[in-house]
Amino acid sequence: MKKIAFILALVMVFAVALVACDETPAESSNPATESTPAESTPVDDESTPAESTPAESEPEEESAPEYVKNPDAVSTEGNNVAAGKTYEISEQFRMSTETWGWDETFPVSYPDENYELTDGYVPTNDDAYSAACWMAFHNNTPAQTERGYATIKMDLGEIYELSTIVLTSLKDTASGITCPYKIEYLVSEDGENWYSATVLDITADLEGLADNAAHTLTAEVDVTARYLEIRLTSYGWAFLGELEVK
Repeated sequence: MKKIAFILALVMVFAVALVACDETPAESSNPATESTPAESTPVDDESTPAESTPAESEPEEESAPEYVKNPDAVSTEGNNVAAGKTYEISEQFRMSTETWGWDETFPVSYPDENYELTDGYVPTNDDAYSAACWMAFHNNTPAQTERGYATIKMDLGEIYELSTIVLTSLKDTASGITCPYKIEYLVSEDGENWYSATVLDITADLEGLADNAAHTLTAEVDVTARYLEIRLTSYGWAFLGELEVK
């Protein structure tokens, strides 16, 4: 009996050992194939907002300052404040005596020495175009062709209250000379900010102006200014004799 009991005990131990071997845990997956968890970037408690590029807005156009008359302007008292003043003019015509067209190698035709318009002498009907009192522009001058007008610029020296601007011009149809058909007057107190004082349109009156005669082209204005710019538009020759500013 003892032997039988001993044998049964051995069998039991052997059976337990076999069961233990069958319950060995499965091997873990190959470490090479194990996915490494993604390293998360720590998020600050205060997240930084994405930098947004502000929309490019169109720059606002600077509007020209509104014209206001200067209450401290000096009265002209009816006197010609342009008398004796120097001025600047745009390019004058250089006419070839061979082609009768523009040629920069020739001298200026009917030149101005910066005093013909302010020397105090107002031409009359007795002054032919060849008289020294006249100076001239021509619309075929390169600068005038590009711009469309000739210019006269003057510094009056002080800010004046202006009411009248007069240009003396010649009409001589046979010689191809006519008065400017449009004159624009611009004024400024500082030489930087300019205002159109008035536009004198003579187109409709050109035919009615007497021929072979000097004409005073008068513009009525109501401005205060120190600087004056005159823009003249003409066909062919435009002869000028005197500028008066009152």
